Amino acid sequence: MVIQLILSSLLMIFLMVIPGVIFRKRRMITEEQGDAVNSIIVNLTWPCLVIDAMQMEFSAKILRESSYIFLICVIVFGCLFLLSFLLARWLKFSERRQYLMTFMLLFGNTGFIGIPVIRVLYGETAVFFMAVIEMINDILIFTVGIFLIQLSAGANVKAEWRKMCSPGMLGVLIGLVLFLCRITLPETLGRAVEMMGNATTPLTMFMIGFQLGGLRVSEIMAEWQTCIVSLFKLILVPALCLAVVMGIDILLPSGEGCLSLMEKVVVLSFAMPVGSVAAIFSRQYRTDSTFAVRTVLLSTFFCFITLPVFAILLEKVSEMGGF
Repeated sequence: MVIQLILSSLLMIFLMVIPGVIFRKRRMITEEQGDAVNSIIVNLTWPCLVIDAMQMEFSAKILRESSYIFLICVIVFGCLFLLSFLLARWLKFSERRQYLMTFMLLFGNTGFIGIPVIRVLYGETAVFFMAVIEMINDILIFTVGIFLIQLSAGANVKAEWRKMCSPGMLGVLIGLVLFLCRITLPETLGRAVEMMGNATTPLTMFMIGFQLGGLRVSEIMAEWQTCIVSLFKLILVPALCLAVVMGIDILLPSGEGCLSLMEKVVVLSFAMPVGSVAAIFSRQYRTDSTFAVRTVLLSTFFCFITLPVFAILLEKVSEMGGF
């Protein structure tokens, strides 16, 4: 029953992607109009979705689970940081691509794709967990991430602290403050925030379709390094995260005997495609932007195959009971 629900939810997401592909192929909207829709999502509906998801009753359990998320993320990020450099050297990537590959394996599209997908699959509580992951992700992107991109470009390394104050990050911080202070938004304001947040999923899927509509998979797959990084991000990275989660459960058994909702959310967050921020930063710092753009698009294309596989795998592992 759970697997049927997952497949049904992912099919619904896939159907929402199709209009974007059609609009792109038929040139029914321009690139500039697409950028405008993207801006609405990033600056308005996405922060509203996060704030609305955090409008829940304060509990010590959620705080404990959030701390657990932080622990898992730190371990997985540390392992990925080392593993990516070893893989890049083994595969004989150029130095600039080594740093770029590390960036792309570390930072998935947890906000733009992750939050809407997780919401459809697991509901509002899961979005809260994704918001915590997104906050960790944002902090690392504008510190460690910028460091890697600057090394790839051969530029002077410096942290971009001001850019951490993005609308998405502010949405997470506002939602977190409201949650910790046990503040509930007035009914009218709360409903307005909820309705704007609800627009995130369909708009996001439309824009993914719009991006995929301009993609020529055959051209992109002709470069083997793009394919390798995409496969690593969609398969190796979430598999590593699942191994870490199961290892922690063995060392520190919770007594539940199965994967919790929070653990499923964390693993799926690492199964997301390469974040579009890789393409944005690589262009801004004049490193290998073509490689980044192609990897972002190809991993996004194939995530519609790998995400259902991992979602079903997590349910199967959970049904097994103990580890």
